[in-house]
Amino acid sequence: METKGPEGVSAAKGELTEMSNENPASVPPVLLDDYSDFEMFAKGAALVVYSPEYFHSPFLDDKKRLRRVTLTALGVRVNGIALTFKHVLDYNDLCDSSKDWNEQTQEIDHHITQIMARLGSEGNLIRGTVEMEPSLGEALVMRP
Repeated sequence: METKGPEGVSAAKGELTEMSNENPASVPPVLLDDYSDFEMFAKGAALVVYSPEYFHSPFLDDKKRLRRVTLTALGVRVNGIALTFKHVLDYNDLCDSSKDWNEQTQEIDHHITQIMARLGSEGNLIRGTVEMEPSLGEALVMRP
């Protein structure tokens, strides 16, 4: 059986060169402060994952209202490298102190829901979480 080397030149079995063993590197997600930046990257993402958090109420019949949504854009190609971008839509960043709590939460819930609908219409949006931290064993193996 004839095999070809890296330059396409035929090489015998004994002349095969060993491929370089590159250590896998874990690239942490890029945390974006501005939603418009995240939206730009989300358009080129293979997948956008959202993880909602709701206000807790002591009453079972209260409508759930969003408090925070963590958005993660996975598989965004930047200079040939697949990166992950993250943004958090938080109640505290969006609140208007001129309104009472009930109006604020209702308005912010509606605003975040509209953002989620727009992201869902533009690409692949699923609910879930993304674990980006390497396990302890992986972290120890990656250390030089």
